[in-house]
Amino acid sequence: MIKESPFSSRLNHQMNQQYIQEIGKKEFGEVPIEIERKTIGICNEVYELKYPTVSYILRMNKEKEWIYGTHKFLPLFQILQIKTPEILSEDYSKTTFPFCYQILSKIEGKDMGLVIDGLTPPELEEIAKEISSILDKFNALPAAPSFGGLTGLNESHCDNYLESLVEKKEDILRRTAKTQVINQDVIDIYDALLSRYSDYFQNKRPTFYYDDLCTKNVMIHEGKFNGLVDLDFLLKGDYLEAIGRMKACWHGQRAGEHYIGEIVKLQQLDQLQKEMVKVYAIFNLIGWTSEAGLQFNANTSSEINWARVKDNQRKILEIYTSIL
Repeated sequence: MIKESPFSSRLNHQMNQQYIQEIGKKEFGEVPIEIERKTIGICNEVYELKYPTVSYILRMNKEKEWIYGTHKFLPLFQILQIKTPEILSEDYSKTTFPFCYQILSKIEGKDMGLVIDGLTPPELEEIAKEISSILDKFNALPAAPSFGGLTGLNESHCDNYLESLVEKKEDILRRTAKTQVINQDVIDIYDALLSRYSDYFQNKRPTFYYDDLCTKNVMIHEGKFNGLVDLDFLLKGDYLEAIGRMKACWHGQRAGEHYIGEIVKLQQLDQLQKEMVKVYAIFNLIGWTSEAGLQFNANTSSEINWARVKDNQRKILEIYTSIL
């Protein structure tokens, strides 16, 4: 599975502090006055380097695979006129430090998931316009040659979207073999959706899209969209899956439902497309639940949050019931 960062990519937090000071000295001539670790995200270790008048974002990973996408894809986002950070310095050699790293300009704001409850309906609607515009810009690109994921170094290929979704189911079963966080009822729902919408999946043409447009990576500053961050992966598939991820995050949540409803309206989705948003929400909830107990980095835990597992199961059943 292309987005599952290996455990070997984790970095020692205490050791990082010394390395970060050395990086700051190397790149900016002095050590930062403060180092703040960012606790959102599961692929890379991320720190804010604070200096008296400016801050920078440092992203690190022992494996180039999981960080190089930002280097690779930033030019595309710039061509599409989507606001992103700029890479100020980067080193993937692991000769000076035992990991790859990037230093980027800081985009002011917080991840949307941290502030959405405090946003007003008009603010949510304006942000929805920005996100809908990003979806439109990617949809205007030429069709992708196949289905699958892209990192900066590798690309997976699948000729049929149904086959791709079946492969994802196998990943889910593999991850949950020991933890049993996915029960047979949930697998039956996955299989039922694959069967019910098989014609849709088999006839779908792949398009390029940026999938992670939900609780993180969408930066909000003073109630307004201020850019995207963490651009290490793109997908080739159905862009409605990106909206499905939003639904998976905010199902039943007042501000989130209002926000998603506005995006659906702006995208002028028909009835089938609205159903597919719910289908993808279910697929994502199942996938996320299957990751319970897997420790990707210091932001995640090997302990299973059973309350979250049960809450995800509730959401899966509610969304599934709404399309029966």
